[in-house]
Amino acid sequence: MFSKKNRFGRGDFTLGRAKKALPLFLLLEGGAVVMVLICLFSLRFHLQTIEKNETENLLGSALKSIGVEQMTGSSVSAGLQSLPDSGRGLTFVRVARGREQMLLVDGSVDLGFNELAALSEARSGVWLKVGSLPVLTVVTRQLSDGTQVQAGRVAVKSLHLYHNICGNTLLVLVFSAVLLWSLSLYLVKMSISPLLATRQRVAELAAGSDPGCLPEIGNGPEFDQLYCEINGLLRRNRQLVLEMQQSLDNVAHDLRTPLTRLRSVAEYGLQEEDPERLRAALSDCLEEAEQVQAMLRVMMSVAEAESGTMRLEKQQVDLRDSLSRALVLYEYVAEEKEIAMKLVAPEALCAVVDETRMVQVWANLLDNALKYGYRGGFVRIEGWVEHGVRVRFIDDGMGISEIEQGRIFERLYRGDRSRTEKGLGLGLSYVKAVVEAHGGSITVQSELKKGTVFEVVLPG
Repeated sequence: MFSKKNRFGRGDFTLGRAKKALPLFLLLEGGAVVMVLICLFSLRFHLQTIEKNETENLLGSALKSIGVEQMTGSSVSAGLQSLPDSGRGLTFVRVARGREQMLLVDGSVDLGFNELAALSEARSGVWLKVGSLPVLTVVTRQLSDGTQVQAGRVAVKSLHLYHNICGNTLLVLVFSAVLLWSLSLYLVKMSISPLLATRQRVAELAAGSDPGCLPEIGNGPEFDQLYCEINGLLRRNRQLVLEMQQSLDNVAHDLRTPLTRLRSVAEYGLQEEDPERLRAALSDCLEEAEQVQAMLRVMMSVAEAESGTMRLEKQQVDLRDSLSRALVLYEYVAEEKEIAMKLVAPEALCAVVDETRMVQVWANLLDNALKYGYRGGFVRIEGWVEHGVRVRFIDDGMGISEIEQGRIFERLYRGDRSRTEKGLGLGLSYVKAVVEAHGGSITVQSELKKGTVFEVVLPG
């Protein structure tokens, strides 16, 4: 239990650790105080009971020895006077009948007679303090003829015993407070030692010195669950870092070409002082710069959508009109590739959306369908209402492999089939981000060389 790693160190005596240990210490010390008080009250009651019983037994023995059952008050007084040692251990005996009283006092005990005489004949109790008299235990008994016999004895010994026990108990509580404080610090150390080990382990994992994960079994149910959550976070972070590295590689690859062309065109324009050549070079540079700016703008839009900060100007829109606008934009592209485009949707296909953003979504999906479609093929767009508004893009193009289907919506991801086509790898990630920003979803079904189906579901 007290292994080397569990021994106290400098960090166990800091203010922060003391604040953690204080509630536990107060609980333990409070429990100890309550238990001690219960024991002291029980001991007090026990000692007082013994003291009272002994005094009553002494009085009963004295009355029995003189045959009190057959006596009257005066004969009881005479009989008590004949007892040796004033009642065999009693300090005083008082016999009272009406206004007549007789008080017998043990001469070996220094008692104030007047103060004792002033004591009420009906009073009884344990450890009574009467004036300057020593502590007394007093009992009373009433005879059949109305005579009242009161007896008492000095109870200093039992009271001193109780006080000594209380004093020793107080010392024990003081020493126990030191032990309980040490125990509280140790228990706090034991309770947070798994967290400290977890912190060290996570620091090692974060530093990259260990590519593994935290053990998820054998730590207790609470820590097993905690370690599972931490491992999940570590895996997501590693995946994010990997995706960021891949994204940066893709960005570098896609930016290298327009920037290289831009530099080449600028150098070409500066070779000769020909105004027409300079004008053409500046025009080409502007086109390349706009392409880079467009990519960065789309990347920012995707980031805004994924973080939930994209501003949407929603209104009631007929999606059939926005789909028709997208078809018009790509009409000439479809004619060049001899791909037939067709829209099948009811007259009213209404949803609350940002119309500009949704036209961009339709344009991206249509651009993909045409870009990877076969000459002489088709693109069919279907829209209908079923648990919201659904729009489906169907083509008979080259399709998407099962491996790529799980990644096509990642930012800057470009599959093998798209490397031969001009693009930035941002279209589908932007589509997914905008659709989800509207509270919708997008799914894909595809088979190589047999076509692809993208389905968008929007709230009605």
